[in-house]
Amino acid sequence: MIATFIIAILLAFGQHRLYKSLHHTSEPDEGKRIRVVLYGRALAYFSKVAFGTGVILSIRQRTWRALRDHAFSVWSIDQLFLATEDPSLFVNWETLGKAPIVVALALIVWLIPLATIIFSPGALTFGDFLEVSSDHLNVPTLNFTAESYKDFRKPVVIDGIKKRSLLSVNTTDVTADTEGWFDYYDKPSVDLQRVSLMTAYSLRDQSLNVEDARQRSCGGDFNCTFTISFVGPSYKCEELARGEQDDQKLADAGAPWTTAVLAPVGRLAYIADVYTGEYARPQLENLGEGGKPENITDDLGFFKAEPVLWIGFSIDSKENLTKGAPHSDTWITRYDPHVFRCVHYETNYTVGFNYSGPYFETDIKYDYLSPVINTTISRNPDTTLNNPEPATSYISPRTDVPLYKKTAAYHALGQQLRQFLSGRIELQPPIPGPFFARAYSDITMTRLVTNTSSTPKKDLIKLVPDFYADIILSFFSAPQMLVVSSERVFVNQTRYRSAFKYDALKLWACYTPVIVCVFVALVIGAWTIWEDGTTFSVGFSRIMVTTRNSTLDHISRGACLGNDPFPMELMQTRLKFGVLAEHTEELEYVGMDPGSMGLGHCTFGVESELDPIVKGRRYAGLRYPRIEAAAKLKTD
Repeated sequence: MIATFIIAILLAFGQHRLYKSLHHTSEPDEGKRIRVVLYGRALAYFSKVAFGTGVILSIRQRTWRALRDHAFSVWSIDQLFLATEDPSLFVNWETLGKAPIVVALALIVWLIPLATIIFSPGALTFGDFLEVSSDHLNVPTLNFTAESYKDFRKPVVIDGIKKRSLLSVNTTDVTADTEGWFDYYDKPSVDLQRVSLMTAYSLRDQSLNVEDARQRSCGGDFNCTFTISFVGPSYKCEELARGEQDDQKLADAGAPWTTAVLAPVGRLAYIADVYTGEYARPQLENLGEGGKPENITDDLGFFKAEPVLWIGFSIDSKENLTKGAPHSDTWITRYDPHVFRCVHYETNYTVGFNYSGPYFETDIKYDYLSPVINTTISRNPDTTLNNPEPATSYISPRTDVPLYKKTAAYHALGQQLRQFLSGRIELQPPIPGPFFARAYSDITMTRLVTNTSSTPKKDLIKLVPDFYADIILSFFSAPQMLVVSSERVFVNQTRYRSAFKYDALKLWACYTPVIVCVFVALVIGAWTIWEDGTTFSVGFSRIMVTTRNSTLDHISRGACLGNDPFPMELMQTRLKFGVLAEHTEELEYVGMDPGSMGLGHCTFGVESELDPIVKGRRYAGLRYPRIEAAAKLKTD
């Protein structure tokens, strides 16, 4: 009983280990998939056999105990001995009433296959599952410091790719042999222009990227999320006017115009001043080879100021004007003017990437560090401009060359953005009509305007920095750019795979009740063995010796073939297992009285001819065979 219980648990654990080894593993060979599933079912089957064998051994002990305690009809005795084969045991009131423990144990045997063979293999399935993992991987990032040390005379080649700069430069000496030579900024490079144009005209509201960006960044066929950080340029924007009442605030801030130019007072839906303080190109006239001027001035190539973006726009509130309200003679709905200012800043970017299939999303956070060029341009009362101040903040190509080149890269990027923002959009009022917009700005080619009216979107103050960030992040679509680098970061990876899925909880939910019930059954069987002082079996030899009773011989005449149907009168005879009160054949054989030897004959019989079996007394059996009785008689 103990051995079968241990073997059954080991088989169940073997099924668990097999399923666990298959968990989340893919197997393209369907034949092999079927084989491993059958291996699991085989373990479940053998486990069922082992569990059932242990319970059957307990049933045998309890069956003999029940037959000793109560007299049963031959019919019921048949059912008790066939408890694991004949389910009619469960609807027989005699067995239910006199042998409830046997019936309960038999029920366990009948239910074990339900849990082990039928339900436990269901813990292993095959289908799609979400695989979650993480790793430290190299992902693309941006390093604008690389522009600080770029020399157009020395090509930078990495992994067989010639790296491209963000800017084109002029020089005072192409050969770099003349004392005091220096390079100075000319214009954005063609590669920068191409990337910025493709981003601006893209129909997708996000940055550009290479086609296999997900595979490169996620480490294979995964979806993934990760975060990168880098320092680059950004525009820090603040709103200075909302409505016509803020004109004085604009004048104090040095704005180039007031809200009067915007609808509904004026006729503009959008206006931008983005070139005040712009770097002059060309710096000097009559440039020679490589942009070398005839006479080099002291401030040649200086960055003295970075243009501030002054942007005004007016939004249709969609609220109808009442009769007699201001501007109701020309406008049907109320227009709200807004003015904001953006300053070019060096910024720490924190960008979260989320790749999912062919798509990706970015979550950008800005930490503004300092202005790219920390100077201001003031206006005189007559609207003329003063020189940028302070002069100590000018950036020269002769002194701090790395800083100058990085500032030139930032300026080139800002210059590309400003070309899309400059200009204006005029609105023809709906009264007397017709109502239409006339664009004099490339902003209408970008996603910063609505598709319906070609007027700016209402959250333009937020969209401008994000649009600029998209241009910068779009360099990932051009790995040949010098600023594109790599960074090792922590990447969270997910993907759906077709593989085996194992639910250990489901498996042990099937086996735990079986183990508990079988354990209880074995305890009952062991307790019964201890109480009886011996074990019992239902083999032919055991049945033969327990039915050696002249009374049974008499009532069973004419039914010796063991055939069905069996005589009904005999089936209804009530028999019990006990000690035959008469002399046994063994003692008669040796000519001795059973009382003197204390050896009784245990057998089936009618209740009136039997005495109860008592633990500790001597009975004719394996421990006291007939030959021992004869030897003892001879000695006496």
